[in-house]
Amino acid sequence: MTESIALLGYGRFGRALSGLLLVAGIPHRVFEPRQDDVPDALRAPTLAESVEGAGLVVLSMPVSGMRSVLEELRPRLSPAQTVLDVGSVKVRPVQVLASVLGRDIPWVGTHPLFGPASLARGDLPRRTVVCPNELHPEAVRKARVLFERIGCEVTELSPDAHDALMVRTHVLTFFLAHGLLKAEAGKDLPFAPPSFQPVARLEEYARLEVPHLFGVVQSENPYARDARVRLLEALTQLHLGCDSGRSGAPEPVAAPPGLTEVRECVDALDRELVQLLNRRAQLIQQAAHLKAEHGLPLPDAEREASLLETRRQWAAEQGMDADDTEDVFRAVLRFSRRAVPTGSR
Repeated sequence: MTESIALLGYGRFGRALSGLLLVAGIPHRVFEPRQDDVPDALRAPTLAESVEGAGLVVLSMPVSGMRSVLEELRPRLSPAQTVLDVGSVKVRPVQVLASVLGRDIPWVGTHPLFGPASLARGDLPRRTVVCPNELHPEAVRKARVLFERIGCEVTELSPDAHDALMVRTHVLTFFLAHGLLKAEAGKDLPFAPPSFQPVARLEEYARLEVPHLFGVVQSENPYARDARVRLLEALTQLHLGCDSGRSGAPEPVAAPPGLTEVRECVDALDRELVQLLNRRAQLIQQAAHLKAEHGLPLPDAEREASLLETRRQWAAEQGMDADDTEDVFRAVLRFSRRAVPTGSR
């Protein structure tokens, strides 16, 4: 028997997903208070009514709005239901799902790698990423079944692996595309050679198909900023090389007085940080051994979400940027996971 679905959101992707569900014969109801074009046969008048009796609850909404909706939904959800999101980033949505729903309500993060434009073109294969979840493996299975029913090839990736991969596709591609758009590349060029067409298509892609995604992947992907910085540094080197007729970097500038001493202090502090990371990795290995003995999950998404929230609070108390601090501790968590022997995971 096919489970009914509550589809929360009827924007560009929600509308496209609803169409696929209809074609597959999967019953669903839609809650979308901001849109007037939801068909009457699908519309749920309230959030509570949309999830009543639904086996799957699909969050098709901006990442920024997920927490408030989940907190409103939480008292109305039961362990028999499964919640999944369809966002273009995965680290932050999975953290929100873990912190609000935890162990009590099954949840899973997913990213369908298609949209209205690719569906209209008939692009195949149609792919979806589903994030493994040791707390709720049955939720992962249900997500796979759903996306396979609507014609998708399903790949499993951790949230970190997903977002790191998306940096090399969505983040940098969208960034370049919007840069080309601002520079008016490809605009009104009737004599552009065929070799220029990929650039023109990229500019058109940014202008017509992905403006709604640009802000999301740039602001919500924890790897995005570093990737943009690396790209800009590489472009700067190319620019300087073009100006000087060389491909290398400009001549180094002598360090001002006092800078050498500051750098030595930074090096000493970094050595201490490396020693602290080693101590932390040893503690995580001990924790992994204890968890393995008692059958507890590693990594523990709920524990990690709580840990990151606490570090954000500590950063705020010190007048530091909470988002940047969270990014640092996400890197620390990845480092610690890699220190755990495979057999202990």
